[in-house]
Amino acid sequence: GEWLQVLREEGLTARGIDLNAGMVERSRELGLEVEYGDAIAALRAMPPESLGAVTAFHMVEHIPFGAVVALFDEALRCLKPGGIVLFETPNPENLIVGACNFYYDPTHRNPIPPEALRYVAEVRGFVDARIHRLHPPAVTPEEGMDSVPERVRAAFLSAQDYSIIARKP
Repeated sequence: GEWLQVLREEGLTARGIDLNAGMVERSRELGLEVEYGDAIAALRAMPPESLGAVTAFHMVEHIPFGAVVALFDEALRCLKPGGIVLFETPNPENLIVGACNFYYDPTHRNPIPPEALRYVAEVRGFVDARIHRLHPPAVTPEEGMDSVPERVRAAFLSAQDYSIIARKP
């Protein structure tokens, strides 16, 4: 519900869909419009070109790759021209995320590299697809990373999440 709260504070109309009943209940307690259900099925029920944006935070890593493609396809169908898609997911470029932290959640399927998700967006018809790397780990110089070669340091200190943002032509 955090994203829906931000959108509401900005005066934007938004609704959420989630398969986590606890999150749906919590969001509703905050006065947010959230329904229990499958996001792809909900998009399939929407009229074409009826939405300004489709967003999903930490969803794509939970679904099979074919469903990721279907999510992009349905988002493209539902978006108005110029509408945007924004999907955030864990960043496997960060070795700690990709090799360890990703698997703390047993419902995660596979990490998706940023360039792969951008490629899917572009192949499915989106334009101006950009990757935004988010949430760098908090590391201080005294933790001994100063003497580590840059390439190795980058693999451990790169962003823990990323988002793909793309536009419907």
